[in-house]
Amino acid sequence: MKLSGEYVFDGPREEVWKLVRDPEVLMKCMPGTQTVNKISDSEFTGEVTVRIGPFAGVFAGRVIISDEVPPQSCTLTIEGTGKIGFLQGVGAIEMTELEGQKTLMKYSGEAQIGGKVASVGQRLFDTVSKSMMKQGLDTLNGFLKSNAA
Repeated sequence: MKLSGEYVFDGPREEVWKLVRDPEVLMKCMPGTQTVNKISDSEFTGEVTVRIGPFAGVFAGRVIISDEVPPQSCTLTIEGTGKIGFLQGVGAIEMTELEGQKTLMKYSGEAQIGGKVASVGQRLFDTVSKSMMKQGLDTLNGFLKSNAA
């Protein structure tokens, strides 16, 4: 499955970068997140509850950040497993400053799913992934706006 898109944040790139590196903020932004633990500056672990079609379950996983060029870009490697399946993926984000104290984030990546959760079909998984991404980015933008106020 491929996932790509872009999002405009209502704040400067440096502030967006700080928020996406803060485990407490990430835990509140990602739908279904139960825990986020910072293992090092480049590795996080956590648990997320996910519902896709008739299946729901907790995924335990980790995110590794590499090729980091603060506050511009990085690569994310994601691995997660649970009773209903697994997820593995690699993605990249790039942030560009826009006029008026705004930041454009472009993201792209590819993920593989397996196990019971894969039986719901690619289309449903795509829909849920895009919905979770939008909800998370909207919440992150809300934090950004409240910090600026």
